[in-house]
Amino acid sequence: MHSPRTTRFTRLLIPLLVGCLVVLFTAAAPRSQASASSIATSHPLRPAISTSCPASGTARAAYMPSMTLGTHSTIVYIVNEGTFANPTFGTLKRYDVVTGVKVEVVKMANTYIASAQVSANGQWLLFVAQSAGQVRLQLIRMDGQYLQTLYCGAGSPQGSILDEQWSTNQHLVVFLQVLQSGTAIYLLNVTNGALQVELPAVQTLTFAPRTWLDNTRVYVTLERTDSPPTILYILDTSKGANQNPQNLQKVFDGSSTPFCWDFDSSYDTTKLFTTQCTVDPNPNGPGAGNYHGPSVINVRPATGGSPTSVYTRNDLAFTSVRAVTSSTLLFTVGNTSGVTSQNGLWRVGTNGFNPVRLTGTGNQLNQFSQFPWSNVSRNGSQYVLGIVSGSPTSPTYTLEYGSMSGGAPFVFASITNVQLLVVGWTTM
Repeated sequence: MHSPRTTRFTRLLIPLLVGCLVVLFTAAAPRSQASASSIATSHPLRPAISTSCPASGTARAAYMPSMTLGTHSTIVYIVNEGTFANPTFGTLKRYDVVTGVKVEVVKMANTYIASAQVSANGQWLLFVAQSAGQVRLQLIRMDGQYLQTLYCGAGSPQGSILDEQWSTNQHLVVFLQVLQSGTAIYLLNVTNGALQVELPAVQTLTFAPRTWLDNTRVYVTLERTDSPPTILYILDTSKGANQNPQNLQKVFDGSSTPFCWDFDSSYDTTKLFTTQCTVDPNPNGPGAGNYHGPSVINVRPATGGSPTSVYTRNDLAFTSVRAVTSSTLLFTVGNTSGVTSQNGLWRVGTNGFNPVRLTGTGNQLNQFSQFPWSNVSRNGSQYVLGIVSGSPTSPTYTLEYGSMSGGAPFVFASITNVQLLVVGWTTM
């Protein structure tokens, strides 16, 4: 039990201690309050947004605030008016397959849009635009906001930016650049603007990025001068800059069918699907003759290994393949001799069961990206195709979509002498 004296002493001591603490905190207040204030009001550093070119040999970080997407399946496509050499307008457009409404995301005068792809989250478009001899790697949000230039080449053909591929975590972009010394593969980290050469230029050889296997490894093809791509490698970007091409990991050799082979990684990235068909020699000189069967779709580990047959046909030419869901492959048939009545887009299970011809009106899948949403809607229920018909001097471009269950496709855009190119799917 405390005595009255002890209690009184305690009552006197507590105010004294409190007073001392107040003085101490007051003395420290300006510094502490400044820190607290800066923490409370701080925001993530926002990279500078500009549509002008960054300094030569440098790149910008991307500024990518998120947006809320809708639920309507939506197709994104390119409209190029004029010609490649003399463009009048380059436009990125959206088409809502539920309402039929078309919206211009961005329309740029005197610009040719060479390529584009949809981000993994469906909120952004990465594209290459050429205007007045300047090639730009640009980014824009799906609602048309935050147009920005990340990197610029030096013109065409030198400085051209080709085969750009965006990782699914949206951090890295790998692309091919045409230089006087040859072609080199560059890696851009869009989170900080860091740019580096992954594979230096090698005379007579072109290593072209095709698609990301995961967020560090990229499938690249080897193409020799005046020859089609023949070998598939893996480029591991985690190994740093200026890698030696001789150290690339070889996963597939298509030199036995140089004019007719294709590939894609499985939906879970653990397997590699490949197609090969039969091509006759060209009787008139170099190049390919007629395409026909037999053909095969094989599967093997994603990093290479012994193949297992998935689906074969003796009469058809399998010209491309894409893994669009965990259990479904899309492939195209492009016979130029023999059975041409079965040409078009097909679907088959990853186990080779239940092949179905979806449409005969198109046999070319997305030329810019191999990710599932480049060809098939986010819910996996619909596909989109681009078709070119007519003469080379007056081509007609047609875009259509259809059900993965089959049935007649629906044409949503068709025009002559104006280029229409499929970019991919999002939801709005």
